[in-house]
Order: sequence, then C-alpha cells, then structure tokens
Amino acid sequence: MPRRRRILRWLGGGFLSLWGFGFLWVVAAFLKPPRARESLADRIIRVGPLDSLPVGHAQLVRHGREPIYVVRTGEDRLIGLSAICTHLRCVLTWDGDRRLLQCPCHDGAFDLNGNVLKGPPPGPLRRHRVETRLGEIFVHL
Repeated sequence: MPRRRRILRWLGGGFLSLWGFGFLWVVAAFLKPPRARESLADRIIRVGPLDSLPVGHAQLVRHGREPIYVVRTGEDRLIGLSAICTHLRCVLTWDGDRRLLQCPCHDGAFDLNGNVLKGPPPGPLRRHRVETRLGEIFVHL
C-alpha cells in the first residue's frame, strides 16, 4: 500500500508541476510588453525630389539591411530594385552606360526588371513600388 501512495504522489506532483509551468508561462506572456507594430509610414521611404534624379540615372537608397536602387527610366517612370545580389548578398553597382545592375564580386548582372542576365545569381532581384507625390520620390517596402 505505501508503494502505491508514493507512486500516486509522484504522478500527482508531476501533473501539478506541469500545470504550474503552464500557469507561469501564461503570466509571463501577459506581463511581456506587446510588440511594436509597423505603421504604414515605416513601410514607405522618402528618397528625395524627383528633379534630383536625372533620366537614365540611379540612386542608391540605404535602408536597414536592404539598400534599394531607384532608377529613373523616363520623365515619369521610376523603378525600385533591391541593391543586394541574390547570390551571396553583395551590394550591386549601377552601370549607367549599359543600364543594368552588376555584382562586383562574381560578375552577375541584372536588367531593369530585376531578371538575371548573367553570372551565378539564382533568382531575380526583389522589386519595390515607387511613386511620386508632389515632386517627391517614395519607395514602398
């Protein structure tokens, strides 16, 4: 009989311990401050005035871990492309004469649609929507 009681106490204690850990987890989750939500303003970057970017030129916009190239291809046409190579995350350079983005590390190249033209990159560049408002350029992340 005492052996059964000992086993039942051990099982009961283990069960209550699991409930105790669960209760502490719920309390900790309740007391933890909520995550800051990203607002729409955090997802839009102001690049600068449209007049500062001539047609046929590109501007590198540094933002966090993913810089972005904004390329002006026409009077009112702008393209936003990631400036990070999809191969080994090198920062791309703009070749204005050939109108493409080049990887200085491994001879990769991308067209203005972000498609791979040559080299080892496994996929296209990430595109970003670009718009102008009141003569200012804005990039949506």
